[in-house]
Amino acid sequence: MLLAELEEALFIPLAATPLAQAVGLTPLALAAGVSCLAAQLLLFVAFSYLLPDGPWRRLPGLTAHQCICFPLMIGLACVGVQDWFLSAAVPTSLSGRVLDEHRLGGQLAQLVYGELLLWDIPCGLLVPSLREPLMLAHHFGMAAVAYATLSPLCSYYAVFFFGAIEVSGIPLSIVDVFHPKHEKHVRRGGGWFEYEKASPLCRAVNELARVCFAAAYLPLRAVYFPWVVGSQAVPDMLATLALPQEERPAAPDAALYGVIGFGIAFSALQMYWGKLVFTQVLHVLAGPKPKGE
Repeated sequence: MLLAELEEALFIPLAATPLAQAVGLTPLALAAGVSCLAAQLLLFVAFSYLLPDGPWRRLPGLTAHQCICFPLMIGLACVGVQDWFLSAAVPTSLSGRVLDEHRLGGQLAQLVYGELLLWDIPCGLLVPSLREPLMLAHHFGMAAVAYATLSPLCSYYAVFFFGAIEVSGIPLSIVDVFHPKHEKHVRRGGGWFEYEKASPLCRAVNELARVCFAAAYLPLRAVYFPWVVGSQAVPDMLATLALPQEERPAAPDAALYGVIGFGIAFSALQMYWGKLVFTQVLHVLAGPKPKGE
């Protein structure tokens, strides 16, 4: 009830402003983005000034970001898995998969678009430990696809690409906290990587998360993601391109070709990252090399 009243009082009027309409921010997208941004700011202040010294205080932006990512990925993944893998209501027509509005897929696209535009991308630009060019490019591409999906182009596929696929994002939100790459952003003391060395609990959590991440990423993102793009999404969009424009007023050629291009690029990126993950798995399975080799 409170959330509904807040949406009616705040986000619906905000979504009606020229700026929000110009960039496609719906009330749901605004609610998602503003909520994530507000949580980021509150957690940043808490980690920076209210809590005692520790890696959370030395990397407050990263810590706050991952604290938000973890429940967000759980929510997106649960909704996506339920509808993509377990639901019997699968559109059988080309129109149902590409042109018609899929209610849940559209909602996921709005949520992801809002959090990317108002929270995730700004964090990637402003927080040094999150400022990775390849990841930022990935986020900008995701935002572009999510924006196209609001039309509601391919909102059925949003259930997978913005929902079910985030199963691997759940353990990744933990693994990324302890990555040694963040240590260069710590001016004094150690970050989470150093903290993990002295904490058996953190080591156990990180090791479990790494196993879960590899087990989820390799089949879901490195294999199934490109398969869905190549065998389902791209053929559907090519078939839609063959239709007369009057039969697909909400699906112009530029949008369809753009989504196809991003789909192929994202597939290549998933396979590239999958190769890195697989190499790490082989390295772990091989064990440490004997001294002298």
